[in-house]
Amino acid sequence: MAALHTSEGVDQIASFKSKPAEAQEPSFPSKPTSDHPGKDETFSEHVDRVRTEMMYLGDNFDYLTHSKKDYLIPGGYEGWYGEPPYFYVKIIGGPGTLAGNILRWRCDLPKHAYNRNVEIIGDEVREVERKPMPSDDDSPDPDLEDCSGEVAKLPLIAFEDEKHFKKSTTYKQEIRYLLQCRGSPHVVQLLGRSEEGALVFPRFKKDLADISIENCVNEDQVRIQNIRRWMLDIIDGVGYLHSLGITHRDLTRRNILNADPLVICDLQCLNATRHCTAFEIDDGGRSKFSFASDVFALGTLLWELCFYNNPKCRLVLLDNPPPPPFRDIFVACTLEKPEDRPTLMQLRAMYEAIG
Repeated sequence: MAALHTSEGVDQIASFKSKPAEAQEPSFPSKPTSDHPGKDETFSEHVDRVRTEMMYLGDNFDYLTHSKKDYLIPGGYEGWYGEPPYFYVKIIGGPGTLAGNILRWRCDLPKHAYNRNVEIIGDEVREVERKPMPSDDDSPDPDLEDCSGEVAKLPLIAFEDEKHFKKSTTYKQEIRYLLQCRGSPHVVQLLGRSEEGALVFPRFKKDLADISIENCVNEDQVRIQNIRRWMLDIIDGVGYLHSLGITHRDLTRRNILNADPLVICDLQCLNATRHCTAFEIDDGGRSKFSFASDVFALGTLLWELCFYNNPKCRLVLLDNPPPPPFRDIFVACTLEKPEDRPTLMQLRAMYEAIG
């Protein structure tokens, strides 16, 4: 269909266009908006300022508040919003474009694009045929498995709620990985099965989300040293998984349990949480998960620890890196090309260099 370039539409598009994009740093996904603290800004002052700035992003954007379903795609996003049968929108664009600003939650859809099926590519808005929204029933997980045989081989545990945690499993891979990791202090230990056939683990009182929030009340140097120590623990854990050929895929705060050393859990992951999905996975290719995509997730996990929060979206996260001494580590981990990211050994050295 034709572009929505009526005289009214041109004016509305113009009002949303940004100034030309500035030159970009090589290999960095997007130009940070808060990349350097003010001259006299402390670590905590920078974190508090950026958290406040991000708090209100997208709050009044109807397509976000009424979003029904959306997916990452190479270069952008596609989704459905509103009321049934739902309006379709596809947005692809880099920094400094209309689409780029929408993807970064800096501006809303143009008014004339609302309640239509549109694609926004760069600065151009076009009406398109509606793409049907996938139904959950239409796309059952093809990887779901009957794990009853594998579970039955595990020892029976007399489950006690205060001591144990239990969960069902739908992937044989999870049981196989957990058995490979028996005896490791870095990975949650599978104790056995419950009477009803659930997997049984030790119960932990807190995860990394809890302790990162508690960390925000500390003085800056204590906060920084805690984050450094946590990340070194996690790197050791991820290194252990990689030594067994295991890619975790979803390294977020909720999947790290509070112990000494920290304990990685949830080895069933087949997909990544949205904000820690590396760029090479955007086309839905699970085969592209790799040790390098775990390094990308270690960068976004660092962001979560510094800002003690989950980001609203990946591009907002990338546009607002943590302050020094973690900024360069974050940038290195989240480079767009997998081959440009550091190895775990290089990453460990970067953290050890922090005084």
